[in-house]
Amino acid sequence: PSRGKSYTIRGGINSIGRGDRMDITITGDRTISMENHAKVSYSDKNNRFNLLPGDGRNIVYLNGEEVFSAMPLKAYDEIDFGTTKLLFIPLCGERFVWKPEPKEDGDGAV
Repeated sequence: PSRGKSYTIRGGINSIGRGDRMDITITGDRTISMENHAKVSYSDKNNRFNLLPGDGRNIVYLNGEEVFSAMPLKAYDEIDFGTTKLLFIPLCGERFVWKPEPKEDGDGAV
């Protein structure tokens, strides 16, 4: 049911599961845990994404390999859990970072 859907990853840790309380809610896959099947983090300080295992017994895979600790995510990595496969496509990276523009003071100085 969620085929083709995109998910927004925010700064910090994003929990993934079927439940409505999750930051990223995957619907239609009963093999995914309700809460914390996996987690994706984004550090704006280091401009880096990581995939982390969840709190339960279920395993999450990154490019076909089991994830038992934080693993760095790169563009076009495949995240696989339950019967769901996600393609990681970051909208920031080496060439672009979502940082606020510096504000000018009243004298035009930054």
